[in-house]
Amino acid sequence: MNPLDALTFSVPSAAGPERARGQGFSGAAFLDAPASSRASISDLGRMLSRASPVSAGAPGRYRDIDDSDLPETVKHLLRMIRDLRERLAELVRNLQAVQADESLDPETRRTRLLQLRAQMSALNGALMSATQKLASLMRDMRLDQAQQMSAAQLAL
Repeated sequence: MNPLDALTFSVPSAAGPERARGQGFSGAAFLDAPASSRASISDLGRMLSRASPVSAGAPGRYRDIDDSDLPETVKHLLRMIRDLRERLAELVRNLQAVQADESLDPETRRTRLLQLRAQMSALNGALMSATQKLASLMRDMRLDQAQQMSAAQLAL
């Protein structure tokens, strides 16, 4: 399962099947639908989409990966691993900020901490999966020792 497929979709109940038929997936047909019936991305989906290599913003962010002599599939996984690690670091900072925020009432703090921990757990799972996939891919592609060392360094 691809962790980036964590999307949720609500079927417009008020519109009926006649309205949805033949409309495609652009969402344009649902612009006047109530907010509760629009397509939406779950928190996990938004979090993981920000961690995807496709959404990378900084131009030189992957320069070391792109300049390596590794196959493109390995480079893709390395970009994903880097993004997941960065997102995890961001969540740790958010977790620490919530813990230090004394303006929050205990129940709000507990809820936010639980949400952050759930997101961190999901990202850790995705990171472990990507790392295992990288190891498997390198073994299957029979990369030489230098390429394996390069990939290991770039994954850190």
